[in-house]
Amino acid sequence: MSFDAEAIDPVDRYVGERIRAERMAAGLTQTQLGAAVGVTFQQIQKYERGVNRVSASTLARAAKALGVPVIRLFPDLDPPTGGQKVLIGDIEGGVALTDCYAAMSPKQRTLLLEIARQFAGTAKAG
Repeated sequence: MSFDAEAIDPVDRYVGERIRAERMAAGLTQTQLGAAVGVTFQQIQKYERGVNRVSASTLARAAKALGVPVIRLFPDLDPPTGGQKVLIGDIEGGVALTDCYAAMSPKQRTLLLEIARQFAGTAKAG
């Protein structure tokens, strides 16, 4: 198997897709994110398509401007276990659902989790 230096690396593509999703969720334009990060909107376009790799310092600035932890922009490189699914980016609405869940009180989380288990058919016998 040979390495194609011109091919877009799947991780670079994923990071770009996450930047785009978080930018859109934050209601920012490419120009606004570019200004916050210190690059042009054209550069943001290239990052979002995975054409250009994002340096660590630029990624950190982008995460800060988007109000998310840097890890949220990376794929889960470890295979999911125990039926876990990666919500962020892999399932439509995953980012919004995760944000809402994080904003809830512990009691609200417990109630929502029980409702979700009922919908999924995985409710614990009680």
